[in-house]
Formats: sequence, C-alpha cells, structure tokens
Amino acid sequence: MKKVLILSSLVLLANSATITELFDAIEKTPDYKLDTIAKKEMKINKNSVVNSLYPKITLQASAEHFNRYNSIVPLTPTESAELTKTNGDLPFSQNIQRIGFEVSMPLFIKSIYDNKDKMNYLLKATNYQTKINLYKKQTLLVGYLSKLNYLFALKRALLKQQSSIKTTYDGIKKGVDVGRIPEFKLLRLQDSLNQIKIKLENINQNLDEVKANIFKVTNINVNEVVDFNSLNIQKGEFISLKPLKEQLQANKYGLKAKKDNFYPKVIMKIQGNRAFAKAYNTGNDISEDFASAGIYLSWNIFDKKNNSDIQKSKVEILKSQLQIAKTKKDLEAEIKKIDNSLKSINNQILLTKDSLSVKKELLKSAKVAFKLNRMTVDEYLKYEDDLAKTRADLASLEANKNMLKANKALIYGENLKKVFK
Repeated sequence: MKKVLILSSLVLLANSATITELFDAIEKTPDYKLDTIAKKEMKINKNSVVNSLYPKITLQASAEHFNRYNSIVPLTPTESAELTKTNGDLPFSQNIQRIGFEVSMPLFIKSIYDNKDKMNYLLKATNYQTKINLYKKQTLLVGYLSKLNYLFALKRALLKQQSSIKTTYDGIKKGVDVGRIPEFKLLRLQDSLNQIKIKLENINQNLDEVKANIFKVTNINVNEVVDFNSLNIQKGEFISLKPLKEQLQANKYGLKAKKDNFYPKVIMKIQGNRAFAKAYNTGNDISEDFASAGIYLSWNIFDKKNNSDIQKSKVEILKSQLQIAKTKKDLEAEIKKIDNSLKSINNQILLTKDSLSVKKELLKSAKVAFKLNRMTVDEYLKYEDDLAKTRADLASLEANKNMLKANKALIYGENLKKVFK
C-alpha cells in the first residue's frame, strides 16, 4: 500500500510539472549529457597539446645477436691496447643484452604554442555550441508546450460548444416529442454533436503525439496544461556568431602553426643503458654503462605538402569569415521578421479577445432566436462554430507568440529559464 501511495505521488508530480522543472529536466537527459561530452573531448585535446611540452621518458630493453663481434660500449684505442696487454676482458661480443632509458623534451617547437592557442579558441567554440544546443532543446520544449496548451484550449472550446449544443438539443427534443418542432432540426444538432466527437478524438491523438515529444526532450510525462508567462527579451549579440568567431580565431592560429612548421625545431635527448655480454677474448661475463646527452636541431627548409596545408588553412579562414557574414545577415532578417510578427500577433490577440466577448453575446441571442423559431438550425450552429473557432484562434495566437519569443531568445542567446516562468 505504501509503495502504491509513493508511485501515485510521483505520477501526480510528473503531471503537474512546471515549465522550470521541465527546463531543469532537459539537463538530466542522455541527449544533453552527450552534448557535454564534446566539451570534455576538447579539453582532453587541449591538454594533449600542452602535454607535448613535457619530457617523455621511455624504458628500453633489448637482446641482439650480431654475425661479427660488436662493441658493447665505445672504446678508445688506448683502452683497447691496455686491455689486450693485460689480457683483460675486451667489451666485444656477438650476443648483447641491454636495459636503459631515454628522455626527450622539446626545447623549441614554435607550432606547439600555436596549436595550444588554437585549442583554447576551439574549446571556447565548443562551450558556446554546447550552450546553443541546450537553448535549442529549451526552444523545442516551449514549442511542444505551446502546442500542448493550444490543443487543450481547443479541446476545452469544443467541449464548451458540445455542452452548449447539448443544452439546445435537450430543449429542442421536448418540442420534437410533442410535435411542435420538425425532427430534422434535432437530427441536424445530433450530427453537429457527432462531428464534435470526431474532432475531439483527433485532438486526443495529437495530444498523445505532443506528450511523447515532450517526454523525449525531458524524460517526464506531462498530461495536463503547463501554464507559463513570458518576460521581455534583452537585445544582445547573436549567440550563433560566437562559436563561429572563436572558430575563425582557431583557424588563424592553425594557419600560423602551418607557417611555423618551417621554423627550426630544437629537442633535448638524454640516453643511458647498461649492456651485458661475454667478453670475446676471455668468455667472462661483463657489463658496461653508457650514457649521452645532447641537443638536436632540425630545420624543415622545403616541404611541398606543408605549403599546400598553408593554402588550405587560408581557404578555411575565408570560409569562416563568409560564414560569419552570412549568419549575421540571416539572423538580422530573422529578428526583423520575428519582431514584425510579434507586433502583428499582439494586435490580433487584442482584437480576438474583443471579438470573443462579442460572439459570446451573439450566441446568447442566437439561442433565443432559434428556440423561438426565428432562426434556422444551420444559422444557429454557425454562431456556435464561430465562438469555438474564435476560442481556438486565440489559443493559436498565444501559442505562436510563445514560439516566436522562444526563437528570439535563442537567437540572442537568452537562457529560456529567465524568459518563461
């Protein structure tokens, strides 16, 4: 029994979720977590570039066989003569085993620093893109909720129309039963009620589809209207331009890295090993240590492929610049369109509300006229349809207004949690 009560409470909570709770739920879904992985990947890539500046330490071991006797360590002529004179162990053998280490570290590779700066900008671009993806999901949710509320409003309008016609139907039926009113009027009303039932079934199907879409975005079942209000949206920089600008800077550093590949590269190496073998003149086991340290310079003075890579990087920069210009132009046009549409919709909402009040009064008069046989059944039903349509139109306008404001907030990079409450 206790488990049933807990389950019932959870279902009730899901059914009465607020828009803020639904926004929060988006960030807990696998879809959003997949987006955040891109940030982690970019951080790893950045660290990979930075880590290439650190020393690299390698342990080594080998066992070698030579077809001729080979020195296990460098030996000067005087040392060799002394060992021969004293019948010492000469460090030559056909079978040599070694253990050792190698440490290498870049002292100067200019392109590494360029790539480090490039990764900084790519990381910023990824952070912006993750934020944009979240705002897109929020915008999608507002669209689904707006459609959900519209469908519930349309359903309420049809139920009110159904109730109104049913009241008239009951009154007319009494007149038909006593023979004062023709039966075709009753049949016409019954047909209208049947049509409303069909419309209600279609709305229920559409509601199921919208509820499924909301669940996909939030992982929460919503089975009733989600009321929310919208606040004014602050004008700001187009958020879609931000990752593009960061990408442009990254491309510039990518070009710089290609050019800097022609700079000399300086690397320090330290090596050490111990060799084990049998002396070729005595057969005794011997071991010798050998180590070296050095600074090595390499200079890439001609590389045709790198020249091609430089040209490709220049093309990428040009593409980024044109993409920024195109995106800015498109977004300016979109904002202008949204602002004009919002202005028009606000006017339509005021007019529709006024029209709704008038049509309520007209329907009252039409009911009286119809009962007094001064109006045909089709004329009366037209007033019923007009009122239901006006209610639906008002709900549709409110839904469109919310979706336009959500798209405007997305363009300006406004977190929809701050816009819709």
